[in-house]
Amino acid sequence: MFPESFLHFIWRYQYFNTTTLRLFSGEQLNITKAGHLNYLAGPDFKESQVDIDGIQWHGSVEIHIKASDWYAHKHQDDPNYENVVLHVVWENDKQVFNGEGNPIPTLELKGLVKPMVLERYLALLNNEDSIPCAKHLNNTKSIIRLSMLEKALVERVEEKSQHFNSILESNVHDWEESAYHWLAKGFGFKTNANNMLRLAQSVPLKVLTKHSNQLFQIEALLFGQAGFLDVDVKDEYAYQLQKEYRFLKAKYELKQQISYNEWHFAKVRPANYPTIRIAQLAALVITYPHIFSFFSEIENRKEAIDKLDVLQSDYWCSHYAIDKKSAKRLGGLTKKSKENIIVNTAIPFLAALAKYKDDSSHLDKALNLLSSIKAESNHITELWKALGWNVSSAFDSQGLIQLHNAYCVPKKCIECNIGISLVRNSEA
Repeated sequence: MFPESFLHFIWRYQYFNTTTLRLFSGEQLNITKAGHLNYLAGPDFKESQVDIDGIQWHGSVEIHIKASDWYAHKHQDDPNYENVVLHVVWENDKQVFNGEGNPIPTLELKGLVKPMVLERYLALLNNEDSIPCAKHLNNTKSIIRLSMLEKALVERVEEKSQHFNSILESNVHDWEESAYHWLAKGFGFKTNANNMLRLAQSVPLKVLTKHSNQLFQIEALLFGQAGFLDVDVKDEYAYQLQKEYRFLKAKYELKQQISYNEWHFAKVRPANYPTIRIAQLAALVITYPHIFSFFSEIENRKEAIDKLDVLQSDYWCSHYAIDKKSAKRLGGLTKKSKENIIVNTAIPFLAALAKYKDDSSHLDKALNLLSSIKAESNHITELWKALGWNVSSAFDSQGLIQLHNAYCVPKKCIECNIGISLVRNSEA
């Protein structure tokens, strides 16, 4: 069997024999308007128009694999379904009645769907390749592939921006504070992202701003709140840092919420240790005290890279942890790390800003940034490369990662422009 989304596709594009249609009960049916797909609660299609035995009906259309799903989903008790004028099913296994006890007009699609449409769809659905359309991908038009790539990319960027929106909500729409929290999370990369977010949440930006010209004090606040100063220290820098933190913690009545043991060091290069990232975050906050502007005013890749070209204090260029010297001097963020922050932090921020301000220029800027950054390489991008897809920029790689994870893996071919083109037309 197939998912209900296939029937949504069939109804939406009317890929079935619509001549001399009759309801299961025998009345003649003419479809004037299929309606538009409803993504919210309620019937599947809204604002539909059908003609039953010469009488026009305006309302909604509900679609199921089996008619009995109406009761399985408890639609009979839901007032949202009172205006359903047509029940479209693959198999009419049970007569369905509305809340007033009247039978709901039912159209059974089994036997009406064009055989080749069903065959092509089932071939995709039953394909065990990582990318179901792999064997036919090169038969599709490039404009269709590119339109789906952009659609998937925008979805990925907007999904990531939802994480920022959650932070924004928790900060009662304080964009400056939220931008600071988001930046801190980005500096945690994948391994320590949540802990870096918790750290920023425990040290309000307004507290750091009061020491905007004192890197040592900002380091004391961040390292102290991170739990790295809850140890016996040996060298003078660490001792003074510890002393300063105790004073500032009492002054601002800060509550430490993270312990040293919660940070992840295992399987992480020293340059990516949370201690180094905290020191780099401190240097960035000193350089760019207005974090909102740091993100919102980025115009291009070079500017973004230059903004992230900050170096931590001397101590953290020669130490990877308190009292632990590094064998070689540690530099600032690498090019790869900078691009990671641009892709996973700056771009979702711009997408969230675009939606909040209803200004697409911020989203355009985000997509242009992705186009100017080299593609990442992983097992997913390699799959697409093997099929001949050019993966040259982060625009390509990010879009293809989303396409694979959100459409290919769950077999949502019928919701993908590429899959739709293959099902609709064998020449695609």
